[in-house]
Amino acid sequence: MATPIPSKPITTDSLTPLSQSSFAPFGKVIECPLKPSTTTLPTSLPTFYNAVPANQETALKFIDVTQMRNGYAAAPSNVPARVTMNMFSCFPRPMRAPNPINLPIEVKMLERHPYTTQTFIPLGVGMETQGMYLVVVAPTLPATGKSPFERMGPPDLSKVRKFWAHGGQAVTYGAGTWHMPMAVVGEERMDFVVVQYANGVAEEDCQEVRLVPAVQEKL
Repeated sequence: MATPIPSKPITTDSLTPLSQSSFAPFGKVIECPLKPSTTTLPTSLPTFYNAVPANQETALKFIDVTQMRNGYAAAPSNVPARVTMNMFSCFPRPMRAPNPINLPIEVKMLERHPYTTQTFIPLGVGMETQGMYLVVVAPTLPATGKSPFERMGPPDLSKVRKFWAHGGQAVTYGAGTWHMPMAVVGEERMDFVVVQYANGVAEEDCQEVRLVPAVQEKL
């Protein structure tokens, strides 16, 4: 059950394009540094990731593009976790204007996974112009109290960050990062494979806060 917390409306004139440098405090962005027009092995290997030729030099392997974290050893239940891979079909949020960048979207809830990273990998959208989704995150305030929620710390709503991401980008939320549930904008559905650890204990796998009144986004 989501914990209600009071919040003030937050509006912003624009979203920040998702990039590794801007998102670094909250997790990691995964995207291919090659141009879509690249169809042969480059003579000069990109330095964006550690890249090496593979498959008899018919492929380029980007090494360790994100890191999965299993922190369940610190969970109170001591129930071990396993890697899970789920698929989410995310339908576009209702549009009230032709351009989704100008839409106000109401953020009603934030969630976090206190003991695991969570990676969203878009399916079937390889070009930068295909698909758009929102990444809304917040840092964590110092922990107070004795409940599982209070021990982990609530979100700092004064420092909410808002990004837009395209279908050629995957995103890894760091363990414990408060974030808005996946929000796709535009006209098309987007499908994601989601990779994380889980142990089946609800309050250890996912914690939620309900914003009262809701944070109002002006995108």
